[in-house]
Amino acid sequence: MSGLFGSLNIGVRGMTAAQTALQTTSHNLSSMNTTGYSRQRVNLEANNPYTCHGVGQLGTGVRISGVVRIADDYVTKQIQKENASLTRHATKSEVLGQLETIFNEPSDTGLSAGFGRFYSAWNYLGANPELATAKTMVSQESQTLTDTVSQMASQLESLQGDTIHSIEKDVLDFNEKVDQLATLNKQIFNVVIKGQSPNDLLDQRDVLTTELASIADLEITYDKFQGVSLKLDKVSILEGDTINKLAVISDRTVDGELAISTGSGKPIIQTGDFAIGQIVIADQKGSYQPLTISNGSIKGSQEALEIVEAKKTELNQLVGNFAQAVNTIHSDGSKGLNFFEFSSDEPAKTIKVNKELTSSPIKINAGKDIAHPVSGDGSRATALSSLANAKLNYFTQDFNATYKSDSIEFEAQVGGSSTGDAYKGIVTSMGIMKQQSDNVVASQSVVVGFLQDRQAAISGVNMNEEVIDMMRFQSAFEANARIISVIDGMLDTLINRTGV
Repeated sequence: MSGLFGSLNIGVRGMTAAQTALQTTSHNLSSMNTTGYSRQRVNLEANNPYTCHGVGQLGTGVRISGVVRIADDYVTKQIQKENASLTRHATKSEVLGQLETIFNEPSDTGLSAGFGRFYSAWNYLGANPELATAKTMVSQESQTLTDTVSQMASQLESLQGDTIHSIEKDVLDFNEKVDQLATLNKQIFNVVIKGQSPNDLLDQRDVLTTELASIADLEITYDKFQGVSLKLDKVSILEGDTINKLAVISDRTVDGELAISTGSGKPIIQTGDFAIGQIVIADQKGSYQPLTISNGSIKGSQEALEIVEAKKTELNQLVGNFAQAVNTIHSDGSKGLNFFEFSSDEPAKTIKVNKELTSSPIKINAGKDIAHPVSGDGSRATALSSLANAKLNYFTQDFNATYKSDSIEFEAQVGGSSTGDAYKGIVTSMGIMKQQSDNVVASQSVVVGFLQDRQAAISGVNMNEEVIDMMRFQSAFEANARIISVIDGMLDTLINRTGV
């Protein structure tokens, strides 16, 4: 359209474009602190011109080609990948930190110091076999040692339970986020099918997929309508309207059946041969198949759970073989009273000093001849104190050291170690694993921080830039308003001030 009305339309288009751009700028500024928000930009282009005969093509002003979201999908994928590794090792490091607290080494109240006081008490009794207080000291130090061990075993059991609960919580969060993503897929489809860009919905989608990737290493793909499909260990989790829920093996019943938990409600009881903490998914027949998780917080918890279980096993083996060694020497090969009582299944949790000895410390054997004690003989107590340096294999299922009754000692075993060195080995290996996790967390934090800074540089809202844009679009709005005012005056002249 040419003439004054054509010019009037150009002004209206200019005001509309400036107004939309100002609204987008306002949206950017108000959302600048919103997690996952990507700044938006109004794309403006010249409107289709018209041809004026004898003159040529004349412009018809500006039009809005779209409001686009400024984001780099490649950087988003990198963040998802690296953040999954960060959460894995951070979760693992957190549990290992709690594990270190349980062992509490080096410390005056830790198990290492307890072993030292236990052997020192026997050494004192060996030097003073006739002193009743020396036997009382052995009884008291031994009870303190068993209390320390039992407390550690209970704390390890609690840490196991807490770690499994953490996996259950991750599974629940994962399933809920997949449900949210499925709903979001439908909302995005309804907008895209109309030829529009669902910018804010896409931001929410990226936030959800990043959170899901931090829980487990997903394969994330997008369709032509910007909808998300998810696979885990090549098994479909979300595909269109089909959603498959994760579950975790949370416990094993007394009958050997598995308790399968989805994170909410009562666990499902089924038979099977899965490890505690294993992630599973139901197939079409209703039975469960295992999924391998290689990254994310679930993997971190699974790795930490394995370490906790390994340390619990090592502690049980150490305590069980230590108690058996003490019992063998004290009872002279089962000829007298055992010094310790314990369950072979959980020695660390159940170990106690023999009740007969705690009620009557005088019954503690100090001399070589336990049937007919010789006054002043403390050789058996001295032999028990020397057990501290005996080279025995403590990390075996069954105690198999050869006991020599005549010399009141064990034959040194190949590859054996002292009690203290065996315990230090447990603590040292744990400390190394904790340090390795901490190092990975530190390096991954730098990588993720760099990627987040890069994402912020691309998608983040810069207040200075937005204020400049606001002034530009304000000026454009005022200029187009001035054009309309001028055209209005010209029309008034044309209509009211011309003619007869």
